[in-house]
Amino acid sequence: MTLSKLQHGDRATIVAIDADDPQTTARLAARGIVPGTLLGVLRAGDPVLIGIDNERWAINGAEAARIHVAPEPRPRRSLLSLLRRS
Repeated sequence: MTLSKLQHGDRATIVAIDADDPQTTARLAARGIVPGTLLGVLRAGDPVLIGIDNERWAINGAEAARIHVAPEPRPRRSLLSLLRRS
């Protein structure tokens, strides 16, 4: 799966990056966008707004389609825990 397929609120670990040129790879690496990094999607679309640690980065659609990720499972919430918040 690629970063471009994730939705708002999804979390994933970067598995691989298919970059054609070393400049793109270096630019992404300078932002911490490297295999093994856990990220969260703050806004889906084009560009995708992601959060890594305490940083936020906007990734355009073409670059997001080249970043392969492994989605993290979303925690399940019970109905009782949702009702307790009211």
